[in-house]
Amino acid sequence: MKKILTIAVAFVLVLSLGACKKKGFENVDSISYGTSFGMCAGYCHNELSISGNKTTMTRQQNGNPTATKKCNSSVSESEVNEIKKLLNTNAVYKLPKVIGCPDCADGGAEWVKIKSNGKEYEIAFEYGHAPEALKVAVDKLKAISETFKDCK
Repeated sequence: MKKILTIAVAFVLVLSLGACKKKGFENVDSISYGTSFGMCAGYCHNELSISGNKTTMTRQQNGNPTATKKCNSSVSESEVNEIKKLLNTNAVYKLPKVIGCPDCADGGAEWVKIKSNGKEYEIAFEYGHAPEALKVAVDKLKAISETFKDCK
């Protein structure tokens, strides 16, 4: 009887530990992608936000946070869904919040923020050195950011 009870408890523990496993993001509400260069003059902090199919580019001037520019546009639903799919993987979810030394020695920083179910998860990394799990999504987000070159 004692053996059966021990096996039953072990079985319940194994099942409960498996249930605690994190499995990516349930619902991606919004995605942001940005770049920043701390030792730069001008508009050196740029962030693209995608919510639904609405895109907003926010540019901030170093040393003058009130000098902010915002431009809006839209992106196709299929493109947004593709980016969400690329970001909604176990590999992305398991990444640390900071990778390398973002913006050390003015090398610049990049980041991706994912809002899911009211929680925000941000991954920051050295400019131009996206982790493998983010590379394709970052390339797509950069391409969308490039459409705001004339945001003045």
